[in-house]
Amino acid sequence: MSVPTLPPHGGDRVIAFIDFVKSLRWPAVVVLLLVLLLDPIRTTIEALHGDGAGVVRLGDIPLRVTPHTLPAPNPEVARAVAAMDADVLRTFLDMDQNAIYCGSLDAEYRAGMRRLAHLGLVEARSDPSRPGDCRDYAVMTELGKRVETYLISVMVGMLKG
Repeated sequence: MSVPTLPPHGGDRVIAFIDFVKSLRWPAVVVLLLVLLLDPIRTTIEALHGDGAGVVRLGDIPLRVTPHTLPAPNPEVARAVAAMDADVLRTFLDMDQNAIYCGSLDAEYRAGMRRLAHLGLVEARSDPSRPGDCRDYAVMTELGKRVETYLISVMVGMLKG
């Protein structure tokens, strides 16, 4: 036979209330975190799904990342850019389209130039009539110039939208 439960009285009510509050602890924390993080979560989801705004902030700099506003590369430029890692890209962006690179370059820069030559973005040349340390030199190829122009237009497009 079961004994009917009586509503809590006095101290039992306090204990029941404390147990009830304890049971709400984790749901309250989750709701609080959701409220605090709602705006960053919404911004991230909008940026990932391309809602049309497509603006991501890098510190104080807004970057527009909507694909339809950025220039589309031709396949040759796309392959060259995809093949570059951060170090080679940094070396490449340090270059000038019309400069001649010769002389005593540090080993890391020479390695980057070799990788750029392998990608067809710079071309090694030799001219015996040039002074000693500039007989062997490198210049940017036409493909390299197109890649550099493309990368600059992407950066400008992202910054100015």
